[in-house]
Formats: sequence, C-alpha cells, structure tokens
Amino acid sequence: MIPRHRFVFPHIGARPRVLVPVLMGQMARPAISIGDALATSPGGSGSVLGLVEIRAGRDNEVFAQDQRRRDMLRWVAGLEYPGDGRRRLSLSLRITANLASSIRDFAAENETTSLVLEWPTVSSARRHGLIDLSRQLLPDHRTDIVFVRSNPRAPHEAIAPRTILAAIRGGSSARVVASTASALADACGSALTLTHIQTDSQHPDRSRREWDSFEQIVAELHRPSANVRVHHHENAATGLLEEATGQDLVVIGSRLSPSKPDIPIGRELQRIVRRLECPVLLVRPKHLSPTGSTHGVASNGHGV
Repeated sequence: MIPRHRFVFPHIGARPRVLVPVLMGQMARPAISIGDALATSPGGSGSVLGLVEIRAGRDNEVFAQDQRRRDMLRWVAGLEYPGDGRRRLSLSLRITANLASSIRDFAAENETTSLVLEWPTVSSARRHGLIDLSRQLLPDHRTDIVFVRSNPRAPHEAIAPRTILAAIRGGSSARVVASTASALADACGSALTLTHIQTDSQHPDRSRREWDSFEQIVAELHRPSANVRVHHHENAATGLLEEATGQDLVVIGSRLSPSKPDIPIGRELQRIVRRLECPVLLVRPKHLSPTGSTHGVASNGHGV
C-alpha cells in the first residue's frame, strides 16, 4: 500500500494573476478568452499585454511609434468577443525591442502566476515570432505557462467549452493540469471529465504511483459532479485521442527534456494533438523539472 500524503493544489487559496501577451496580427482571441476565464477565479485578475515591436530605420521615430501604438489599440479592440460581463483582463501596451524581456518584466512587476500564450501551429499568423518567443520563455520557471491551441475548424474564435477533458497520468504537471481544467470548468460552466490513461508498457510500480496520485487529485478537487474515467491503452498518446472524442476542450501537461528545455511536448504527442478537432491547452507548471513527465513521450519537436 503506497502511503498517502496531503497535497495543496496550485492556485487554490491563491489569487491568480494572468498575463496574455499578444503580437499584432496573431490569432489572439482564443488565448485571450482562456486568460479571461482563468482570471475569473476568486480574487483573480489579469492583463492583455500588447507588444509593439520596435523596427529598424524610420519606424523608430516618435511619430511612427505613436502610430503603431494606436494601430495596436485598434487591433486589440477588434478582438472583443461576446461575453457575460465577467471579463477581467485589463489592457497594457509596451514598445519593445525585446519581446521576451518585456514579458518577463511585466510579469514580475504584476506578480503574474499564469502566462497564457498562443501555441504556434503551421497555420499561425505569426508562427515564427511565436515560436521564437515561446523558446525564450520556456526555460524560465517564474510562472506557469498555458499554451492555447485553437479550434482547427475555427482558429480565430474565442474558446467557450461546454465540456472539458483533463488528461492526468502522473508527474509534475498533473496537479496543475487538474486545477487549470477545474478553474476553466467553473468559469465556463463546463462539464469536467478527469481521465487517467494506463499503459501495459510501463513498470507496474510506476502505474501504481500514478494511480495513487490520480486518486488523490480527484479527491482533493472536491468535484463530485466530475466524470472520472480510467482508460487502458497500449499507448498513452493514442489513448488520449480516443478519450478526447466529443470534447470541446482538452487539457494536457508538458514534459521537458534536459537536453531541450525549450521544447514542451514530444513528437508522438504532437502528432496526436494535430488530429484533435477541438481546442487544446498544454500546461507547463513553473515547478516542472526537465525530467518531469506527464505523458511519457520523448521530446523531439516544438510546434504542432
């Protein structure tokens, strides 16, 4: 019998402070909608940080910078989406030559707990800039990072799920995945499913540890209405694909490789995520070590 220990959930009892950095032209509405939902937690707050990039040459002139600032304000205003009056995100602008540095500074000044970023995909409007930005921010462990992969069929739409699936195996990401999914379910009024995928390929001792952790997570969430499922599959990634059928949002955890700390997800799981027809959140908790694992797949790639 594995002894049980008392765990304190991330963000529970704390006041979440959410930051959503955006570059003009990116597909920002899905990330903003998730940031807004997370900020509706009790005592929560958050900001959209519009980053106005300094360009070489004449664009450095004061008039040009003011024009770009106004352009950014108009663009963000165009990202408004229907809501229910609970919107919590304020708007700040910064003109910067170093995007990652400005985000770190703003996060430190505002005691940010969660950083919400667009997950770069092959169809992302600012793909290369977003990839470069996430690679610079991932090695930092001052905040949780939530990557938002929008709905492939409606990539510019806000995310307002009726159902949420949180895939929980074990490792450092498990509790933050669960608490993030639970906070979103509260904010959106969503039905929450907590699923544990077991595989026959891993050692029985590891399976027992992961199952014990999953039971504790379910108990400590105190959500009797949540649907709890255990799924047996030869492969965790493809098991996730089966469990995600019919869900409006899937929340998964990150895995870091010691040799590639700027890559949050393994190649096999990337392929599965590409096949999911709903939005996906990838959560990288700030305390995640480079050897921590949630899905047990190698980290060999970046975007999806």
